[in-house]
Amino acid sequence: PIPAGARVGRTGSEGGRMATTAGMGRFEGRVALVTGASRDPSIGRATAQRLAEEGASVVINGRSEGALQEAAEALRDAGHAVTAFAGSAEESETARSLCRAAIDRYGRIDAVVHTVGGNRFLGSPREMTRDELMETIELNTWGAIALAQAAVEMGLGAGGSVAFISSGTVHKTTPKMIAYAAGKSALNAITRTLARDLAELGIRVNAVAPGFTRTDGTREMWAPDDGEAAARSLPLGRLTGAEDIAAACAFLLSDDARQMTGQILDVDGGNHLAGGGWTPMTDPTIQGRLG
Repeated sequence: PIPAGARVGRTGSEGGRMATTAGMGRFEGRVALVTGASRDPSIGRATAQRLAEEGASVVINGRSEGALQEAAEALRDAGHAVTAFAGSAEESETARSLCRAAIDRYGRIDAVVHTVGGNRFLGSPREMTRDELMETIELNTWGAIALAQAAVEMGLGAGGSVAFISSGTVHKTTPKMIAYAAGKSALNAITRTLARDLAELGIRVNAVAPGFTRTDGTREMWAPDDGEAAARSLPLGRLTGAEDIAAACAFLLSDDARQMTGQILDVDGGNHLAGGGWTPMTDPTIQGRLG
């Protein structure tokens, strides 16, 4: 275990860059928590892998015990330090247990990544119920807040960083996605407000806003043609992968982004630049696959 309070390579001068050693990654000696890390591919699993590859010890979380243990074994087989804790990231007690697992196993918390979100309603705003809206907003916000609260209470401090997963949906009026857009818009506000609040503790808070991304949850929309239909509609001509979002998270969590906080970083192949933006919810080819 890494002793609490141990130095992780900072220079002694105020504002100095992280000291680096040949062969060491940006997260050498650090501990990261990642939720939603069991499914493959997924943003959480890809982020856990990226952070581990750059030297972090990772504590991963997911709902499915079996899938989570499979993800943990894959990381261990690659030579990485990993601890797995199954449970719903929507629950406050899961957040506390996840942080406790990090402290008990590794003695510290340096980075937090919350990737869990979702949608409880898909359809016309004229048909949405109050419960569907409120449940979707809660799904996309409370887990993030609860994890940040628990992490700060249990040891995340100066030099620490938090990354949430927002969505490009907030930039456009996506048909059928009113509840999801509302939930992610709320998460953006939470990101900025937490960033302001935690700045005095030396903790940074940012978010990544993916566009349509190649994950297990979107598989039926991209798998039939390996994402070619979606790629043709994006300015960069390539469907975003979970590894692209992981790379953005790693950047925001690292000292390379030490002067960034309260930012929402778009990673969508340039989709936000294309007027109202393309969405799989209106693409006839992709919608045809959903029946």
